[in-house]
Amino acid sequence: MDNEILIPKLGWSIDEATFVEWYKSNGEYINTGDEIFSVESDKAIQVVESIDSGWLCIDPDVPKEGQILKSGTVIGYLSEEKSNRALNIQIDKFQDIENNQTPDQFDTDTKNTIKDYNDKIETQEENKNLNISDRIFISPRAKSLAIKLNIDSLSEIKGTGKTNRITEKDINLFYKNLNSRTRVLAGISPNITNFKINCSEFLDFINSYNEIDLDKNLRLIDYLVKIIGHAFTDDNQNNDLNINKVCIINNDSTKEPSFVCDPKHKGLVEINKITTIPDGNSKIDESTIVLIDLTEYNLKFFNPKIKNPSVISIGIGKYLPDINDYYYTLNICYLKDFELSILGKIKLIKEFTKSPYRLLL
Repeated sequence: MDNEILIPKLGWSIDEATFVEWYKSNGEYINTGDEIFSVESDKAIQVVESIDSGWLCIDPDVPKEGQILKSGTVIGYLSEEKSNRALNIQIDKFQDIENNQTPDQFDTDTKNTIKDYNDKIETQEENKNLNISDRIFISPRAKSLAIKLNIDSLSEIKGTGKTNRITEKDINLFYKNLNSRTRVLAGISPNITNFKINCSEFLDFINSYNEIDLDKNLRLIDYLVKIIGHAFTDDNQNNDLNINKVCIINNDSTKEPSFVCDPKHKGLVEINKITTIPDGNSKIDESTIVLIDLTEYNLKFFNPKIKNPSVISIGIGKYLPDINDYYYTLNICYLKDFELSILGKIKLIKEFTKSPYRLLL
């Protein structure tokens, strides 16, 4: 069976990308994780890695450099059987219009579409005259990490990878230095708190539960959503801060986040089901906690950015990834106006992490 090679979605609101170049040739064998082509968006060039393995079947002249493509466009295949055939892939939706119709036959929408396309082509021609330093190469994992850390100044980062590509390590170093500079200028901010938690009892319970019910796949983040619900939800609504919704930023930054409403009164299995389904309709508001999982990047302590109009963000880090897999970190950023209320909630979080089985009662 052939696996499709698709133009990726580079962000929640980005539905198209500019093709840059193929890194592999037609008929070449591709392993999972190999870099096969690159695309560009907002002057940042992202290298796309293969998620499958197989023999590469492409039309080497399609897409053309600078061609704008919709996310999800098929530009090639990975085949289980070797073949030297070159594909004749038709992906230029404007080509058929131009070849088969005269300008007088175009309706208004078509004319506007072609005009927009031509404007984009002109912009790309101007960009070709830019110095190569204006085009930024960045690996997919580094791009994902930069988005989660709200780093938008990629031009300030010196890439240490192949062809000066920005790597995950470069993003981590830049973020660490950025935080250091911020603290020198502004002092240590009172609306940031970081602490470690022992998740051994969480993980033991989760592993035991998953072994008993093979259809379930509870995760640490499900338990943390439940804890946040218990700590922050006030059934009596008698204080100035009442959180009743958690927004989970997915590890894959190209997917929409997940939203769990009223997690205090939901079971772990129900929370697990919700957190695995992206939700493009719900929105972050003042009653939302934003939960960002950066454990896979081995960041110990970091400052998660508050996403307006929310008043608090919580980041999950890994304390000692190479020594002890049980210790994680919670990194909480909140508005000073709610400091008294939030400090009380943080105390509850610490208590629940020490006695996680209380949540099951």
